[in-house]
Amino acid sequence: MINKFNLRYLILPILAGISIVSCKKDANVENQEEKLLTNAVSIENGYLKFRDQKAFDSIGTIVSNYSPKQLDEWENSFKGFTSYRNLYNKIQEEYATVDDSEAFKLFQKKYSEMITIRPDSSITFKLGTPYSAIFMNTKGEFKVGDQFRKYTKENSLMLYKGTQKNESELKSTSNVTVVPIKRMLMATKNTHSLAPPPGQTFNNGMLSQKLFYNGDNKRRVYIELWYEYTSPPNLVSYGSFRMYFVVLQELKKTFGGWRSNETDYYSNGYNLRFTTTYYNSPEVGFAGSFQAFQGVTGPVLYNLPSFYGECTSVTGTARFTTGGVPDAPTIYY
Repeated sequence: MINKFNLRYLILPILAGISIVSCKKDANVENQEEKLLTNAVSIENGYLKFRDQKAFDSIGTIVSNYSPKQLDEWENSFKGFTSYRNLYNKIQEEYATVDDSEAFKLFQKKYSEMITIRPDSSITFKLGTPYSAIFMNTKGEFKVGDQFRKYTKENSLMLYKGTQKNESELKSTSNVTVVPIKRMLMATKNTHSLAPPPGQTFNNGMLSQKLFYNGDNKRRVYIELWYEYTSPPNLVSYGSFRMYFVVLQELKKTFGGWRSNETDYYSNGYNLRFTTTYYNSPEVGFAGSFQAFQGVTGPVLYNLPSFYGECTSVTGTARFTTGGVPDAPTIYY
């Protein structure tokens, strides 16, 4: 089944300087863009298939800026497809009903292959990344052109061509590219350096994770910065990268530690600058603020546009607050 998209706003790649966050399109341009993306994605065998890398980038830029409600509506247009994002949200809802040790053991056994339970009993993703969770099915799969992309529980992305394969089959298959996904489970100090060793670039995954509490320590908020690089030959010789913030507030419960709760999320402004490996590229930047989300159960993704090349450093500031943690401080990168 082929689906059309609402292209009211389009965020474009940045090559230099500070970009405008978005630009509204007139009706003619909207219709042209919609025609271009009409055949861009379909569903087959329970996973999404994107026409090519350009189509995936374009759709990703649009859809990742949707509100949680819009994401649900977008996903529901694909009959027979369930995203890992959707599954994770339902697991969160079920976890909120766990209220004793026996129920916790049953929950842990039921979902041990799908989510990670932190030492404080809060939960987080086990498959993929917050960005890929929008597009991949509950097995961690989607397809771009003739290339399958499969996220695994071992914190890696497997790229291969040919017929659809499970993880055990891929371990004995040649011509499989494995991309590690860097993760952090807990970081409470605002001291993470956002520059790899000289001459190197960032690994795909979470670059920074900050944890802030409100005044009475009964609510807290995670603020994460994620990085994803698309290597050649999927694009041209230099590839491209994107970064995005993920914000998650959690409420302390009587039993078992921390649970996600419904709250309001606010963007209080950000001003980031990057250096990249793109040929003759100057320092590039992005500044502004994102829309607020009212009455949402996290995580919430705030997406930045794509940049050419690989990222070699990040500097700047960002601040996000929630209804339960309104005094979260500015983060310095």
